[in-house]
Amino acid sequence: MLQAISRKIDAALGGLDRALIALSIVALVVLVGVVFMAVAMRYLFNAPLIFSFDLSTLIFAWIVFVGLAIADRDDAHMGLDLVANIGNATVRQALVVLRLVLVLALSVYLAWIGWQLYLRTGAQISSLRISAKWLYLSMPIGFGLLALSYIGRIIRLAAGGAR
Repeated sequence: MLQAISRKIDAALGGLDRALIALSIVALVVLVGVVFMAVAMRYLFNAPLIFSFDLSTLIFAWIVFVGLAIADRDDAHMGLDLVANIGNATVRQALVVLRLVLVLALSVYLAWIGWQLYLRTGAQISSLRISAKWLYLSMPIGFGLLALSYIGRIIRLAAGGAR
């Protein structure tokens, strides 16, 4: 029963991961294009783009926070392999579970903090004429996605899977 649920969650998270990767690639291409155009306009035509810094900051924040979940699915976050080298399997398993639960709790907490920042923001990004909430929304969404990833890992581990 738990293995079937784990497979369905893995499939859903895998589909979400592919969509996030595609969106991140598009965002990165737009980011590079905006920065390139800003440099070209400033130094070749002496006509700076007033919105380029704010737009590139906004896109970069979204790439970073959405990238949390993408990097987690690929096991690309920095870490220590100290736990993997512990000889006692019971202690190793307990430490892995403890790490997963702690990172899940931290992700939920940081998503909540990000949501509080989002709710309190009343500023506007004047050069883009949009609310700064769009910038702050990247944090709760990114950490929320990371929390979903860790929920999937915990369920997979409980079902007897790897990671």
